[in-house]
Amino acid sequence: MINPKLKTGDRVILLHMDGESNVPPGTWGTVKRGYQLFGTDQYDVDWDNGSTLSIVADEDMWDNKQRKREIVKEDDRNKFFMDNIDVFKYFNIKFLKKYLLMIRASSITNMLSAAPYLYMGRERIKHEFKYKDIHNEEAFEEVLDHADQAQAEMINGVINYLTDKGIEEDMSSINRYLNRFASKIVQTYTLL
Repeated sequence: MINPKLKTGDRVILLHMDGESNVPPGTWGTVKRGYQLFGTDQYDVDWDNGSTLSIVADEDMWDNKQRKREIVKEDDRNKFFMDNIDVFKYFNIKFLKKYLLMIRASSITNMLSAAPYLYMGRERIKHEFKYKDIHNEEAFEEVLDHADQAQAEMINGVINYLTDKGIEEDMSSINRYLNRFASKIVQTYTLL
């Protein structure tokens, strides 16, 4: 949001100031005080370049540090997606996201440890919990019902990736890439 409300002590970055060259766009400053003059928000600012020009809502444009953090987070998120485009290209991310939601609902593991559950399959997961107390049996059964499909989706995605990249499709490389892509898919899930 351009020209957010500010309070004393807020950091602000100038985006535009009409007719002034003492504070160029991109200059940071600290708000000394805010007030209204003739119904318009105005703020006295100590600019990092030494100027003390005020900003006026009807004439100038600014943003605050909090918004900059949000933009940086959004840029980091977009960079992550672009760096991991193979997850979207080779895997059925829509199904795998739903499956991860099932895992979360079942409470069988925290999401940071969920990656292996994408490729373990029904029998392996069932064996893992044979003697453990399951808090939500219905949700756990739903995970088991979809575990083999998740495993197949993961294996197909890895094989398609290896084929496309010209990497030999032996068990060693399939297992290595299963683990690698499962971790990336869990990271992607947390950002979706």
